[in-house]
Amino acid sequence: MGTEPFDHLGQEMTCFMRSSVLGALAELDLGTTILQNGNSLGAAELARLCACDERGTEALLDALAALGYFAKTGTGAAARYSVAEEYKSSLDSRHPSTFIPMMRHMAGLQRSWARLAWAVRDGKPQDKIPSILGVEQDRVSFIMAMNSIAVRLVDSAVASLFNAGVLSVASKGLRILDIGGASGTYTEAFLKNLPESTATIIDLPVAIAQAKNRFTGTSLESRVSLIECDFSKDALPSGFDFAWISAIIHQMNREKSRMLYAKALDALKPGGIVGVRDYVMREDRTCPVDGALFGINMLVNTRDGRVYTYEEIREDLELAGFTQVVHAVDVPSMSAVVTAKKPG
Repeated sequence: MGTEPFDHLGQEMTCFMRSSVLGALAELDLGTTILQNGNSLGAAELARLCACDERGTEALLDALAALGYFAKTGTGAAARYSVAEEYKSSLDSRHPSTFIPMMRHMAGLQRSWARLAWAVRDGKPQDKIPSILGVEQDRVSFIMAMNSIAVRLVDSAVASLFNAGVLSVASKGLRILDIGGASGTYTEAFLKNLPESTATIIDLPVAIAQAKNRFTGTSLESRVSLIECDFSKDALPSGFDFAWISAIIHQMNREKSRMLYAKALDALKPGGIVGVRDYVMREDRTCPVDGALFGINMLVNTRDGRVYTYEEIREDLELAGFTQVVHAVDVPSMSAVVTAKKPG
């Protein structure tokens, strides 16, 4: 037997080292601090500015330089560190396209995933371990991490809805309900593509605060309503033409999904459409691979969450009262979309 399986498994099992280095960088915001200081700092200076141990800071900086995220010049006490040119925007928490919130979120997931064997044995989510930043900042990091994903996917995802005929540029004055819409990335894209339409975002207060930051003072502000609401407990507003449920059902069991679909049904006008964006698994649940791994993420982090097949989503939508269920956007990612129509 050759060494290839051994080498492959060894590489897979040490991936956590690289991701842990990046997680510490993000939680301590080292890149931003260096960039704020002319993109050149020594380990002792950076340790003082970040209130960290000098030995620990130097070890982390050397690892980041070895991996190519930072550059290092000089040796010993004269060594200086800078953020590599290609990573300046991604590792600067002040930059609009920063990846820092996602890195912080993934670092948190890694702490939960370390308890995977316990989750499999007990069938229960594992206690979340707060980051060095604290629970409240972790919530903000999660919302902004989801936004950083959405902004990279939203244009193609919304275009796929138009290509599939779910939405039409000829539509006039649509009323859109973005359920659990967070900071409003999809609402913004919908309204830019449908200039005569309006939208309402419902979500928890911490998410609505981020949506206010997005829309206040913009040309879209007058077309967006923001409502603090726990959609799992509260009734939804009504009279909408299109309801959007994006990356939500994987957090729920099927009973809760059906309850949410029923609320969406009540929120729509007769003939209204719901769009459900999420992983849509093949019948054997092994494809897409990212979806199967995401199912593990739900196991360790939620009490009921999982990923669903098209047949499961279709059945639950129909049980909630929808008809004409269609796998409208069939892609092997979380940008898959299932749509359904309210009768009437």
